[in-house]
Amino acid sequence: MPEYTQPALARLVLADRARDVVDDALRLVPTLDDGQRPPAELLMEALRVRSQADKLVTAAVLNARARGASWSEIAVLVGIRTESVAERWLPDEQRWSAGLAQPLRQEPGEELPQLVIPQAAYAPEVYARDLDNWALRHIDEVEHERWRGLGKDLKRPVSGGLG
Repeated sequence: MPEYTQPALARLVLADRARDVVDDALRLVPTLDDGQRPPAELLMEALRVRSQADKLVTAAVLNARARGASWSEIAVLVGIRTESVAERWLPDEQRWSAGLAQPLRQEPGEELPQLVIPQAAYAPEVYARDLDNWALRHIDEVEHERWRGLGKDLKRPVSGGLG
């Protein structure tokens, strides 16, 4: 089993969160069953996409931090004060670091320990393989040609860039 660095795990979680956004957003595209849906169902699904997008942004911040970005660099991209960026995402970064050190935590009164990091970081081999397959089904030929030009393994569009 290969050893995954913290930046590789952060990138894998980012890829998994992006997949969640795409999968949830795709459910909003077809119109064939609109007549059978309650009037506000599409709004509810759109709100789920927004929630997933918020998780994606947090994963992107954690990925940037794992790769060495400063809070001030992130603040420029987000468009708010450095202090506000750190206030917003520092607790997530601290939970991420603590979770990597101890991924399972037993809470008082709970029978089983709870996973405190995203599943993709806990089982990276499984998620990397699954994301490779997902990307191969969803990424267009233009991207495949770009990867080919870079000499990359076209069968491993996610796992091939993690190590």
